Amino acid sequence: MALGRDSVRELGEFASDLGLEIALELEPFHLSLINNVKEMTRFLDNVDHPAVKANIDISHLALTHTPASEITKLQGRIAHVHLSDCDGKKHGDLPPGRGVVQFPPYLEALRDAGFNGAVSIELEYSPDPSRIVEWVEEAYRETDRIMRSLRIRDSRQAAAG
Repeated sequence: MALGRDSVRELGEFASDLGLEIALELEPFHLSLINNVKEMTRFLDNVDHPAVKANIDISHLALTHTPASEITKLQGRIAHVHLSDCDGKKHGDLPPGRGVVQFPPYLEALRDAGFNGAVSIELEYSPDPSRIVEWVEEAYRETDRIMRSLRIRDSRQAAAG
């Protein structure tokens, strides 16, 4: 663990010198080094560098049965958010609405934690490659709908998007 901690701290220093941040992603797999909020918090505490933060992948939290309230444990330490859906059993990166993820509590928790950064849609390949554009458009449309319903999407961003 010390090698990982020290290496990530060194990467954080390098990123900081460039005006960047490192976003570590919690992965919902048993053998992942960071596979729950407790481990993310512990690792960030051990690395102890302001340029090293968490990436919140909402479907990964859903897959690990992590309640949205856990996000507050990472307040001030969230660099980025991935938004995708899943079937609740296996990793899937589906467009929102195609799975079982309840996005509003997670997005509200992110807002309440003060997160005001980038949210990206993360998608697996379209099951029909000839319809990739529709797949992406669906994901964008549903994400926009959810974020607008919660009044958490900046209208300037929506106009540009």
